[in-house]
Amino acid sequence: MIDRNLAIVCLARYYGLTPRDISLITMNSVNFAQNTIQIDSNVKLTLKDKHIKYIYDYWNSVDKMIRPRYRSNDPLFVAFFNLTFRFQFNYVASMPQALSVRGIQEMIKDEVRLANLRKISAKHLRNSCILDSLSKGEDIEYLVSYFRLSNSFSIHRYQEYLTSDLTYDKQKVFN
Repeated sequence: MIDRNLAIVCLARYYGLTPRDISLITMNSVNFAQNTIQIDSNVKLTLKDKHIKYIYDYWNSVDKMIRPRYRSNDPLFVAFFNLTFRFQFNYVASMPQALSVRGIQEMIKDEVRLANLRKISAKHLRNSCILDSLSKGEDIEYLVSYFRLSNSFSIHRYQEYLTSDLTYDKQKVFN
């Protein structure tokens, strides 16, 4: 479970994925050999070694009977039932039960609470990723495409934040 939670937080914080993006990742999208995850037809993420290791270790921790099958439409992240300490299986679809968007949001809130951090959500993690990309000087059109924003004006509030009197300190935002 720890590896799954770390993988989800890393995908939100370092790659800017939304809970919906994370819940829709299938095993067809994942390539452990190349450290990549295909999000949609436009976005292919190349993950750092330690981040793909979290995903791989989580995937290996799932019982073989329920484990998402490699190169299939099975969801990467499987729902977990805390009362029985078991991963869930959808017998109608003959595949593991996908972790829901709400489940991802609640998991992040629970992890933040357990770590005694200030209130942080998946949106905060995504915004931190966008701010990091902007501060590195990434092209605005690339960012709009990568983060699947509606238009370049969506980046304006992030630019305003970076140039405001509130100095953007990378040490205060999750590194």
